[in-house]
Amino acid sequence: MYLVSPTPSNDEVKTSFRYDRLHDGWLDTCASYLQRVFGDALNGAKVIDYGCGQGDWALAFLRAGAKQVLAVDSALDKVRRLHDYTRHFEIDGIEIVHGDLLSENIRAENQDVVWLYNVLHHVSRPLALLQSLRDLAPGKAAQFYIHGYNAGSLRQFTIETARRLYPRPNEVAFRLESVPLIRDARRRVRDDLAVPHIDWYNAMEFAELLSGAGLEPVARAAGFDTILHGHGNQEFQPHEALCRGVPAEGAVLWDEPACGYADDVAVLCALAREADFALADRTARMQAALGLINTHFAHLGDDGSCADAILEIFLYLLHVLDVHGGLEQAEGLAGHFVELAEAAMANTPRKELPASSHPSNLARYLRENTIRL
Repeated sequence: MYLVSPTPSNDEVKTSFRYDRLHDGWLDTCASYLQRVFGDALNGAKVIDYGCGQGDWALAFLRAGAKQVLAVDSALDKVRRLHDYTRHFEIDGIEIVHGDLLSENIRAENQDVVWLYNVLHHVSRPLALLQSLRDLAPGKAAQFYIHGYNAGSLRQFTIETARRLYPRPNEVAFRLESVPLIRDARRRVRDDLAVPHIDWYNAMEFAELLSGAGLEPVARAAGFDTILHGHGNQEFQPHEALCRGVPAEGAVLWDEPACGYADDVAVLCALAREADFALADRTARMQAALGLINTHFAHLGDDGSCADAILEIFLYLLHVLDVHGGLEQAEGLAGHFVELAEAAMANTPRKELPASSHPSNLARYLRENTIRL
């Protein structure tokens, strides 16, 4: 291990890795996914795992056939943890670096594979990072796996709303205050609530980032979550592109993942803005954020669908507004849907109400059903 960065960065380390453990079964699963993505190209390859975290992907690359892995992270505790693991198990082939390509040079020559998983959206200068990584793997045969959060997803709505209501809890506070959360909610949001920066990319923004760095997507990698669970996840579909240097043979156009619920998210955003106005103190805002997170993850379908979650989030936000006196003050789109929801609760005629003609699935449901809060 060697240090490049003069200033250790350990933000969110405990939050991210307190409960994570490295073990053979998990590493074999990761290695199997890498072999599926890269195939024989990994045999004898030199790999950069940038933002390596605790090192599960770096270790998996060795198992998948890579000759050498350069594992880089800006958090000193993370690289120390990986360093201790490799020493304990006498693992060769991984060079561990504490550093940040956006502030210092990192020694690397003609890498074959660049792995950037769950990192790009947390970087404030993503194009600069991609360009620096491209410089470390200049060959036309070099392969780049680039992963970035997709804009417009239900996950984005929930995370961004929760971050606005409950901004950047520290690790100790979140452990105490998240006790009411179900396990999936705790696991899937603790990192995204704590990080200082998140970007959500639409297809054009993601494609422009790749192009600006001299990269072209040549394949859409099957998502790791899809491989783990056997189906896609409608509420969150990150961009996962396997790229090569420009010009690339077989380049593909990058388009939006299909979700089909943009109109519903627009309604949820309108209600969330009203909740933001109605919630006055930190405790109420924190409770609303945690309740939203719980509602989201408790109602996702086992098949990856999110229609039930959208409806339950809508009803939950109505409940928040009701408790905190925001129903009567709701205006615009939110006010129209409050009116439609109240008619659905009373089972009174509602076809002539303004929100009844809205194109969302929520409007159709409220037209055709009675509800209870």
